[in-house]
Amino acid sequence: MPRPKDDATESQRKKFEQHKEANSTLSYYLEQGNLLGAYVIAYSLLEDRVRAMYVVVQRDIHRVFYKEADINGSFSRIVDYLKDNNHLTKELAKSLQKSNLSRNNLLHNAMWEINVVTKDHINRIRKLRGEVSSQLEKIKREVKKKG
Repeated sequence: MPRPKDDATESQRKKFEQHKEANSTLSYYLEQGNLLGAYVIAYSLLEDRVRAMYVVVQRDIHRVFYKEADINGSFSRIVDYLKDNNHLTKELAKSLQKSNLSRNNLLHNAMWEINVVTKDHINRIRKLRGEVSSQLEKIKREVKKKG
């Protein structure tokens, strides 16, 4: 099921249910020792938060019409945009860029060594997702306050 693209109540409920299911799958994979699968889900959740932040910033702060291709474009470019427009700290942006490179390396290396992903990798991604989620919620509160 594709991710809903609006903020209607029903869409918000669907997004919540999809995140809940993804988090349940992440927990299940961790319990089963499927670290590669858990990493992929954890990183997808992180990417979703960063891309959601981009949409909120474009739509609600900069009042810019964005294209689906922009949202689905380069993760690195989106992180740079959010940093350059002061919606991410330099430190958080650097950590996100580093995680992007690490993800590419880990997934390519997994072809040769399936156990290359560790719980530490997953925990770092989950921590980053928490930081991005906190920043996104702060941005949403500021937008709501400005009305």
